[in-house]
Amino acid sequence: MDQVVYQQYDIEAITRRLPHRYPFLMVDRILKAGPGYALGMKNVTINEPYFGGHFPEYPVMPGVLVTEFLLQTSAFMGAMSSEDEVPDPANTRFFCVGFNMRFSKPVVPGDQLKGEVKLVRKLKGMSRVKAVVTTDEGQIASGELSIAIVN
Repeated sequence: MDQVVYQQYDIEAITRRLPHRYPFLMVDRILKAGPGYALGMKNVTINEPYFGGHFPEYPVMPGVLVTEFLLQTSAFMGAMSSEDEVPDPANTRFFCVGFNMRFSKPVVPGDQLKGEVKLVRKLKGMSRVKAVVTTDEGQIASGELSIAIVN
């Protein structure tokens, strides 16, 4: 039986695989990744551009951006391959959608998000994953995502 080896990836490795850039790159680090699995991390700071209007008196990270963090973590998992086959981020398109996302707590400045995605099924270029986001306070959100990577 083969043993799965998980690796960490820094921001340089992330930007080699994903086309997203500031201010829309939501993944700071991949803590653990391997076949069909990834654990991403995002440090949420008060300097995030969306906090200026969402909401000035009580800054909360919009749920759609929490979902985007999970989608980008999933896209990274889908883009993983040998170093020789890294997709060209400028010519790679990711089509992603979240299903049945449930949010249980708000995400506020100072939180460190950890997003865990697990491959459920893969069919003809489409992947379906289960996703969970946690902080030190516990689970924040969960749901399923579909991702297609088109070169």
